[in-house]
Amino acid sequence: MFDSLVATTADTSGAGAVEAWQRVESAACARRVAAMAGMFQAAHAADGSGERDLWCTDTWDAVAAHIGAAQRITHHAASNQLLIAVALHERFPLVAAVFAEGLITYQLVKTVVQRGALVVDLDALHELDRLLAEALSNREPMSVATLEKTVDAFVAQVDPQAVHRTETRARGRSVDVGDDDDGSGMATVFATLFAHDAKAFDARIDALAETVCPADPRTKDQRRADAIGALAHGNDRLACLCESPDCPAGENPRSTGVVVCVITSADTLDERPTPPPTPPSPAPPPTTPDTEDVEQSADVNEPATVDSSNECTALDGEPPAMFAKPLHELTLTEALTPTPGRVASLRPAALMGGQFLPGAIACRSAVGATITRIVHPGQAPPEPRYRPSKKLADFVRCRDLTCRFPGCKAPATNCDVDHTIPWPYGPTAASNLKCLCRRHHLLKTFWGGQSGWRDVQLDDGTIVWTAPDGRQYITTPGSRLLFPELSEPTKTVQTSGVPVSHPAGLTMPRRKTTRAQDRASRIQRERELNEAR
Repeated sequence: MFDSLVATTADTSGAGAVEAWQRVESAACARRVAAMAGMFQAAHAADGSGERDLWCTDTWDAVAAHIGAAQRITHHAASNQLLIAVALHERFPLVAAVFAEGLITYQLVKTVVQRGALVVDLDALHELDRLLAEALSNREPMSVATLEKTVDAFVAQVDPQAVHRTETRARGRSVDVGDDDDGSGMATVFATLFAHDAKAFDARIDALAETVCPADPRTKDQRRADAIGALAHGNDRLACLCESPDCPAGENPRSTGVVVCVITSADTLDERPTPPPTPPSPAPPPTTPDTEDVEQSADVNEPATVDSSNECTALDGEPPAMFAKPLHELTLTEALTPTPGRVASLRPAALMGGQFLPGAIACRSAVGATITRIVHPGQAPPEPRYRPSKKLADFVRCRDLTCRFPGCKAPATNCDVDHTIPWPYGPTAASNLKCLCRRHHLLKTFWGGQSGWRDVQLDDGTIVWTAPDGRQYITTPGSRLLFPELSEPTKTVQTSGVPVSHPAGLTMPRRKTTRAQDRASRIQRERELNEAR
């Protein structure tokens, strides 16, 4: 079937080739989704899966972790894909067949699964599957919005209590924080709030933006953006950037309990060099007293020139002119050469979690911050205890930046410091320590052994993971790109004895109800709300 679809792309071009390859892409995606569903069915049929369903890290988590490692995506993304795959093949087999022919896209499949999730009666579900498969096969292609209306109409026809009537905009309120991947060191926040909360928020950041003195170089929009950061840190005012010792806005805000870790090199935070003295201006021509008074008055009211080469003022104020002279006088080299200055030479930094941070923004983040020096352990001997010292743990977190499981991006500050070779058989040393989020730590500990996940750590922090199916995945420390000195080899690990699968006495944290029971309970509550309405 798939080979025949690929064959149809031969001798096509233009729009015909686009259409043919789009169908091949959908058919390939259908086979990937089917493989995920097959992985879960095989794991669920294995011995002991019923007992593991009550584990905190259950069969679902284990399969999602394997899918995430294979695609190098986060556990959340892998779990979402697995949910769509299992629901599609267990609840909508006819729609899955249409998908396998490449007639619909993955986005439409997600819509079918999500909008039909409340149908629980088997006869109604089979009828819904039949109606949808027929509509998707024989009708003209649908957009997502059109398909949502079609699915809701069919659901109302087979099971009126299963329509998503309670999905109102108020229930969909949320705050999403996205890290931009363009290397700018910025992030985007989208929020949907109650109207009265939005008014209060707008007034609050306006009030915070006005807590600096008039000499602050930032525009109002920039101060409003920085006010959100002040709110996040629990401050009641902004730090003024006028750099005047007599600033009427008072001292910088006090430190709070909010901690944001930024890893940067020492030279980035060094004091800025003293700017070269300005050349003496030529003596002014003789003027009459009246003319001199006018010139002095003009000098007082003239706005101060912002030095764009300074790493502080380069982030604030109105953008400077793109070119220093008219375009027709510029050479191509001049037009493509950035403005020289210290900002261009600053070494970039990173947030704990791996997000790139330009050096100028790293300097800004250091205002009022606590500076902790990170010491590479070199060939230092292991520490004689299970729990690493703060000095060693800080190094491991700054070296790794994120969870070291393939595809996981959990920040190292939210991770456990795990012994690759279990203590006491493996030492507490940098070459035997890595960051793992709690989910993947439990996965390694309780789903490990000869038939589960196994890991080997090299002296430079590289981890070689072996999956249950024997495939290998390599992860390197997150700091290697920006701070390769943190990945310099440390003392080679010397084991003592033969390690067991996990230390005796540990037990997997357990759930009160299984994942399937939780999902059934949510569906029942939603149906009851629909019935009451």
